[in-house]
Amino acid sequence: MYRISIKSLIFLMLLFSWLIGCAKEVVLPPVEPWPSKVVTSDGMGYFVYNLRIPGTKQAVKMREGGAITWIPLADIANIRFTGPVCDQYRPARISPLRGGRLEGELFVDFIIEGTSDQGYWNIPMSKVEAVDIGSD
Repeated sequence: MYRISIKSLIFLMLLFSWLIGCAKEVVLPPVEPWPSKVVTSDGMGYFVYNLRIPGTKQAVKMREGGAITWIPLADIANIRFTGPVCDQYRPARISPLRGGRLEGELFVDFIIEGTSDQGYWNIPMSKVEAVDIGSD
């Protein structure tokens, strides 16, 4: 059986705390945000930073079989529209960030806005064909 003296224990504790104090924290550079890519119905593509829906609720409304679901923009990777607008809704496929796929009708009677290289940017959601949401 090993015996450790009090002096040896104190020395080991001091050595350990000195090693912890000397360890340098590794600071990684911040991840550079990338813009959202918005493609319109006529094929024009825009890179947009700070993509948002005007107002306070940053979520889209999806209707599937009569049930209404609100999906936060922060949880969406991309949106692809698959059909025409009918009664303010449009068939769409949504890919959430955590995987999977949601299909239903997306409410499109609102605008999305953000900042492009030309300044303030907006477009009605009914004129959008696809959106890849960026990291900002």
